[in-house]
Amino acid sequence: MIIIYFLSLLFALGYYFFYDNDVIIASLFACLSIVLSIRNIIVTNNGRFSFSSAFISYTICTQFGLILPYLLIDESVVDGYPSWTISFLESSNLAPSIMLGSIAILCYEFSRLLSVKVYKENVNHLQLGSVVKDKILKWFSYLLLIIVFSFFLYHILTGGMLLFSTYEMFLDSSAYHSVYYPYILILFYVATLYLAASDKIKYSKFGWLLWFVIVTIFALNGNKGEFLYVLLAVFGLRGMLGYKMTFKMVASVGAIVFIVIPSITTLRSIGIVSNLSSVGFDPFGALTEMGFQIRTTIYTLDEIDMGRIVFLDGESYWRPIVNIFIPFIPHTTATDFLRELFPGYGYNQVIESYLNFGICGVVVFFCLSGYLLAKYERIANSTSGLAYLGTITTVMINAARNYFSFVPGQILIVSLLFIFYKRLKDK
Repeated sequence: MIIIYFLSLLFALGYYFFYDNDVIIASLFACLSIVLSIRNIIVTNNGRFSFSSAFISYTICTQFGLILPYLLIDESVVDGYPSWTISFLESSNLAPSIMLGSIAILCYEFSRLLSVKVYKENVNHLQLGSVVKDKILKWFSYLLLIIVFSFFLYHILTGGMLLFSTYEMFLDSSAYHSVYYPYILILFYVATLYLAASDKIKYSKFGWLLWFVIVTIFALNGNKGEFLYVLLAVFGLRGMLGYKMTFKMVASVGAIVFIVIPSITTLRSIGIVSNLSSVGFDPFGALTEMGFQIRTTIYTLDEIDMGRIVFLDGESYWRPIVNIFIPFIPHTTATDFLRELFPGYGYNQVIESYLNFGICGVVVFFCLSGYLLAKYERIANSTSGLAYLGTITTVMINAARNYFSFVPGQILIVSLLFIFYKRLKDK
């Protein structure tokens, strides 16, 4: 299988370099990468989802969630969008963008499979089908959830934020503009993973009730990524604790992807609560919305062709790390100009890695990501260690449709919180 994955990657690279302008063939490579990814999820972890599965699953959705349904199934999936928002589908860089996504996924899956082979004898001993109780971890997660809830409660009670509003109103709220909001999101990520790892749900009812209240506040204000990213990591955590993918789990994911997320997307501009009767099933809604992220790849390649964007030579990866060590001066990032060029679009790591080092950047970034995530999820020897890896995975999932600039800082924060937990437990 390693040879098959490697040959598939070589064919994809060869096609990209010598003949990359056929959209249908590029789409077939995308389908191949998805099939091989699904094979890895099902076979290499014995039917269990994992952190590495969560990251690549979301990456696939952001790369192909729009393109494949549009090209291979039905062009009507974009009927609800204004013509100017889907003009990128006519770009000459559509096929190369699809190929970059395919190469990224094939690199990831090849290195993930290689890592599983290398660490075959080092599978963690926590795959028991149950959570190992950790009272310190549970109470620490409660504390973090209380802080997050108190943050929103304060802004609601002081009038700076409404409990039920549109997404635009939330973006104008005091909560969103607070300097603490990014840290609140990190605390929410950490609290969720720690809560899921600390005990069974029936013994953590207070924590999960508080978690549900916070998620409801997010959803009723039109936010979805804030809890979608961490839910994917929680599914990965449960897989690494020995739970196989069941019908109940698949149904839950299906409800979130095909009902909850599309409904929030559709209704958040007009208000969720007053339009609950409009909630419905949309087979392509969430995938299409996530798949719009490939437009940042297409736009960037267009700008490179026109000479308006130059390669970054790794700056967008090393500068955020340097910024951590010089915290008291104004910071800039190598991607500031991209935020101005593509306001509100987000970004993605396929094209950012390409913009740094060309095709070599894509290969190295995704090979390293696949190898390291697969390695550490297999050698973790405690539920708290898995929870910590889950927080890092959540940060990486978030980066799948954003710039890399926040990743080093957020990983540092979740690491400091984990160290603090370890100190509490050792006392």
